[in-house]
Amino acid sequence: MAAALLAMLVGITAAALSGRLLSRKLTIQNAETGEMYVSEEVRAGDRLEFGWTHSFERIPWNEYYEILQDGSFVLHTISVAGFGAGIPAEMDVSYRYEDGLIYMDGIESHFPQFNWINSHTALREIRLNGELLIRGEDMPHHEKMVLVVK
Repeated sequence: MAAALLAMLVGITAAALSGRLLSRKLTIQNAETGEMYVSEEVRAGDRLEFGWTHSFERIPWNEYYEILQDGSFVLHTISVAGFGAGIPAEMDVSYRYEDGLIYMDGIESHFPQFNWINSHTALREIRLNGELLIRGEDMPHHEKMVLVVK
């Protein structure tokens, strides 16, 4: 009986350490007022996507992140409809063309959290595992926002 209980505890601990049982909260809030817009349970391995409209080129710009065990983010891929002002064209990544977009894979940049000044014209949406989390227009225009996992 003690061996079975110990085996069960070891299994639960291993699952928790791998992120399967332990979850964290992803929050989006106003950086100055603290007003909360999103509070969502997430796990390591969940996918976070930002959909932007490039401010000068007016083309889609999408960013694809993975949430890591420590709550930080790794940017794996960017997709854009073309190249122009401020769009990285000389990155050491693999490129592919799919559904009218150019994908840059293998970026692997790390971010502890995201801070931005929200724009109703630039931020289209934020998705979690393919599901809409929030639209840019659902948060105040020209206010400082922070997205973090704790």
